[in-house]
Amino acid sequence: MCVITDYPISLDFTPRALKADGERMYQFNQAMSQVPKPLPNVTLDSAVWDANKQQLAVTVTGNQAWQQPDMLVDGDAVIDDTFGVPSIHRDGNTLTATFDVTNWIETPNLTDKPIQVTVMDRQLLAEHSITVRAGNVASQAGLSIWVIGGIALLGGLILNVMPCVLPVLGLKLNSIVANPDATRGAIRGQFLASAAGILVSFWAIAGLLMALKLTGQAVGWGIQFQSPIFIGVMTLVIWLFALSLFDVLRIDLPPSWQTWLATRGGHTHSGHFVQGVFATLLATPCSAPFLGTAVAYALGGSLTALWLIFTALAVGMALPWLLVAVFPGLTRALPKPGPWMNHVKRVFALLLAGTTVWLFWLWMPYLGVLGVIAMGTLLLVATVWLTYRTLGKLAAIKCSAGLLVVMVLGLMGASLTAQRWATPLNLDPDWVSLDEAAITHAVEQGQVVFVDVTADWCITCHANKVGVILQSPVYDAITAPNVVAMQGDWTRPSDTVTQYLQKHQRYGVPFNMVYGPGALRGSRYRSF
Repeated sequence: MCVITDYPISLDFTPRALKADGERMYQFNQAMSQVPKPLPNVTLDSAVWDANKQQLAVTVTGNQAWQQPDMLVDGDAVIDDTFGVPSIHRDGNTLTATFDVTNWIETPNLTDKPIQVTVMDRQLLAEHSITVRAGNVASQAGLSIWVIGGIALLGGLILNVMPCVLPVLGLKLNSIVANPDATRGAIRGQFLASAAGILVSFWAIAGLLMALKLTGQAVGWGIQFQSPIFIGVMTLVIWLFALSLFDVLRIDLPPSWQTWLATRGGHTHSGHFVQGVFATLLATPCSAPFLGTAVAYALGGSLTALWLIFTALAVGMALPWLLVAVFPGLTRALPKPGPWMNHVKRVFALLLAGTTVWLFWLWMPYLGVLGVIAMGTLLLVATVWLTYRTLGKLAAIKCSAGLLVVMVLGLMGASLTAQRWATPLNLDPDWVSLDEAAITHAVEQGQVVFVDVTADWCITCHANKVGVILQSPVYDAITAPNVVAMQGDWTRPSDTVTQYLQKHQRYGVPFNMVYGPGALRGSRYRSF
């Protein structure tokens, strides 16, 4: 027989009055620190009851990005109601939890009932009270992990045709053409090794980002380009690759190493593995289509989602390499070896040389214009000297003349055709530095704020700027008198920019938001 009865019990406990010892006082304080209480950095916005769906939607706003949030609902007025595991939707620093509600006695009705809402996250435990109001609960139909995985797969595949990665894949195919006698097994092994390099590199990036997340550090796609040391190493390596394609630099193994390899039946796959690694590293400043969505989901979700999404990205990027590995006969469709291969090799060398120039340009924030010019001059002198040492005096003279002609023609072509053949770009808007307090103030004054988060090392950011922001009608809109153009520069590590991106569940650039009287919390502007 079940008897439902309340027995009120009261206990007054004042530890200091009882002269509790230090250990018990410590345990008491530890327990009290885990009791939820109202916090000023968490605002309980609304609690809406939908009688038709039998659902309760609770919306809260925090002052920082949510990591792994959860929410509970209780209270004396809803003691007979059961709240299921909530479906949680994050939009920047706003959190909405939707509960399915049942009642073991009668049909639940939460309208005008007071409830207590407990919000939990890393380093956060808050409890606030609110009265439920009647309304409609919107469906939070977010993308499933499988849909995001498909988007990641497609985004990784598209990376292969981005200017960052295409030269590496082209060089791989060119190496196969240059060796027509390679067996199917050899071709399969080479491409599998490169695909393994891509997979391992993405897993290494995922591991690094996981460690940064767990320690509360900044995470984002391509943040290694914020390090001048990384830029310097990549510049040197790409420059050496370009010189090797021009036959200016030959890197030969010592005779003892060559003998060791020969006695063990041929070549290793380490070089092909490294090709995959460098293809991945060169891909990180490219926010290819679909990539931003997948990376944002991965970095904003659980650790399991992080590994699954980055694995899908890796498989997507490795698909062309894996396709050749599975069907080595595809290489037979390539043209036969001939003199044309030398010209193709030179084209890829020029592409890598262009990549070297771009990497040099990334030194601008650290060295300034004069410093970059000095380093560039030193690199050109080293190139001519190595050409002289390897190919002789005549080749060095041709190299010097060629570099001079390219620079002169480039300057002349730019000056002569800029006005006649191309539409001149507008000047940069009068950007002000990113400041969330200034955004709030401007919106309160009735102004519109356009935010552009960018970085010098982000290729897509420059395409976004040239193709959209500096073109009409976008340019006309953001330079209007009532619009504030605000820019966050992520070229170097910036806590302000990182926190702003994380609040909006974004972990890569470019990123744009528009704020105004009609959109106080901002609206994403998908500009590229």
